[in-house]
Amino acid sequence: MRIIVTGAAGLIASHLCDLFIESGNHVIGIDDLSFGNINNVNEKVEFHKIDLSKENSLNNFNNIDILCHLASYKKSFIAETSSYDVMDINFGMSKEVIRFCKNNNTKLLFTSTSDVYGNSNNFDENEQITLGPPNVQRYSYALSKFHTEQLILNEVDDKRISGVIARIFGCASPRSSKTWSGGHLPMFIDRALKNQDILIHGDGLQTRSMSHALDIANGLKSMSLKINELDGEIINIGTDEQMSVIESARIILKLTNSKSKIIFQDAEKVFKGYEEIRKRFANTTKAKNLINYNVNFKTIDVINEIINEFKK
Repeated sequence: MRIIVTGAAGLIASHLCDLFIESGNHVIGIDDLSFGNINNVNEKVEFHKIDLSKENSLNNFNNIDILCHLASYKKSFIAETSSYDVMDINFGMSKEVIRFCKNNNTKLLFTSTSDVYGNSNNFDENEQITLGPPNVQRYSYALSKFHTEQLILNEVDDKRISGVIARIFGCASPRSSKTWSGGHLPMFIDRALKNQDILIHGDGLQTRSMSHALDIANGLKSMSLKINELDGEIINIGTDEQMSVIESARIILKLTNSKSKIIFQDAEKVFKGYEEIRKRFANTTKAKNLINYNVNFKTIDVINEIINEFKK
């Protein structure tokens, strides 16, 4: 098959490209390298540096069986970006991807985010979504993803495309960024190895679920190969294992024999009206039933692998 993967130089997308390559597919990777690392891209990928938010940016491609849209734009990646950019650029990319899939009869896999759940207790794909007020800019990313979900499902309902949506929960691997954009585990590990203080927002008791990015990629691959059967489905991909932020920091300090100190910062000063998510885990009941999804790595496995690679 001929498969396009957007955001191909990013964490999850690069692992997904590897899996498709291993299965003998022709993979076309697209990334503008704003956030991705070109070193993540498999040498067998046909790579193109493209700004996907530009209209008709995909016009040179044809005979594409599946398009996996993982590219996204998030304010926390680059300080000088605006919340308006987050919504505008993500919307522009979504329009281009949907237009291409409609015109070329290409099946679509879209990766959304667990952020759309807000402070959920169940993380069920069919639950009502409640986000905060629009004057809190941090909701822009979740809203841009939720908006694309609705666009895709509208097109699916109208029989104009075949598509599925994956809501991705936290993950990491040695390919992760060492900044906040890569999540707390890689950043904590990098700072611990350098004996630099580890900053925690709030009391640290908030829980997160952190998969290996390869487990996420395997789930996405399974979904992409069953789009005809799953058409219109929303499926959580991640792990149901929870670990508090403070516990992960303490484990990392112990495993790295670090001299770093844990520093706490008032969450309100950081989030500025945003209601911090106190609990997050992937409810993967649906994924297990529909694609036989399972994870091969525990959170401690992810931590150990990243520590070993970062030491190198």
